[in-house]
Amino acid sequence: MKPQKPGSSATTRRGFLKNTGAVSAALAGTFGLNDAFSIEAQTPSSSSGQCGFSQLPHGFVYLNSGTEGSMPDCVVNNFRDGLHKWAGNPTHAYETDAVFNKRQDLNRETVGKFLGVEKNNICLTDNTTMGLSMTLMGLNFQPGDRVVASNHEHNAILSPLAVQRATMGLEVITRAFPPAHTLRDMNSDELLDTLFPDSPSLRGAKALCVSHVYPTTGVRLPLKALRRKADQLNIRYLVVDGAQAMGMIDLGTDNDNITLSDFYACPGHKWLNGPPSTGVLYLRNANIRPPEFHPTLSQRMGEYTGGNEVFPMAEALQVRGCSNTPGFAAMIRALHFQQEMGGPAQIEKQILSMSQRVKNHILNRAPSAMVSPHLDPTLKSGLSVFFPFNWDKPKQLFTDKARADWVVRELLKKGIQIRSIGFTNAGAKNNNAEKMYALRVSTGIFNTVDQVEIFNRALTSVLKNIA
Repeated sequence: MKPQKPGSSATTRRGFLKNTGAVSAALAGTFGLNDAFSIEAQTPSSSSGQCGFSQLPHGFVYLNSGTEGSMPDCVVNNFRDGLHKWAGNPTHAYETDAVFNKRQDLNRETVGKFLGVEKNNICLTDNTTMGLSMTLMGLNFQPGDRVVASNHEHNAILSPLAVQRATMGLEVITRAFPPAHTLRDMNSDELLDTLFPDSPSLRGAKALCVSHVYPTTGVRLPLKALRRKADQLNIRYLVVDGAQAMGMIDLGTDNDNITLSDFYACPGHKWLNGPPSTGVLYLRNANIRPPEFHPTLSQRMGEYTGGNEVFPMAEALQVRGCSNTPGFAAMIRALHFQQEMGGPAQIEKQILSMSQRVKNHILNRAPSAMVSPHLDPTLKSGLSVFFPFNWDKPKQLFTDKARADWVVRELLKKGIQIRSIGFTNAGAKNNNAEKMYALRVSTGIFNTVDQVEIFNRALTSVLKNIA
């Protein structure tokens, strides 16, 4: 069968919609941005009934998708059925089953269609950390090569870079985020020019390693602007941590298209609401091979030393022993669920609309408490980060861990889950420096306007008693 070319109906978002039988625009029309909606009422039936989020306790307001998502019932049922099928015939499942086999051709192809890329651009992983380690340990860095990152990167980026620095002399240049009182009012150009200026120390670096959305501040760095910045600085690889993006941001738009990155690692278990131990690694160059890139966490390095000139790297990375293949199949069901709910663009609008309600509640009372950008829409995400403050004295801010954790505990007593988050203080260059602590609210696809209002009222009550 002749392979499809990029952009064909089989590899575009439109092709995915057509091929998976997603619901019509009539459903998207019911997905109101400013109205509370019931997922159970508006989601098409699965083979096991309505695909709602019934696993979350009734009356519990879960606002922490940035740490872990939930799973809709249809995903839970798919995962359960897949485990039963695997247990019934393990050898067949591992070796030859179209859905579960070790090469994951069908599921990789489906993920590729969802993202508008080809099967051989996709490797399914356990999580973002695995994908970033595959990338940063696989690239052929040489002693003295420079890599640029920020002081707000997750350890999923920092840890493999530290290994490369210790073992072969990689130079890691750490750029500091501006302080919160500056960050919240910046636009995209101002922030990127601050983080990654045109300077001799950055020009010609081997890789720029960044987060698409920062778990520390909720800042989204548009991939188009990042690509332009990397090209201006003559940086060869753009490596992106997409842990807070897949399932929340439409990765097919002009500003945030996944194909603008060279390597993009993301999870299935956060905003996408797939099962644990699922993720995706995107490789822009489907034909990449040693010595430019080596297949770590793989059993297939021999394919590149035996004269095979066409063995795809994504498949080499995929074949690494027994993986969570029932989980990958359930993650595919989560992709279908996104389409059934109107598609990635509609879901992004919904999530950001809910997030804006949280931001407005803070900005209307204590604008100086806000950490997340609130003026430039290209920097916004579904994460709202702000410092605790005294509701009756809104200029009184708290940046210590004890008070941030206290607010989280008090809200949990009221049946509301958020989290506290620490990040390196402005100007610091490493994670051992003094940290500031804030509150982080993640508005997921299953959250409603009513739930956000419940949170806003409860937060007001708690902050009136902070000391």
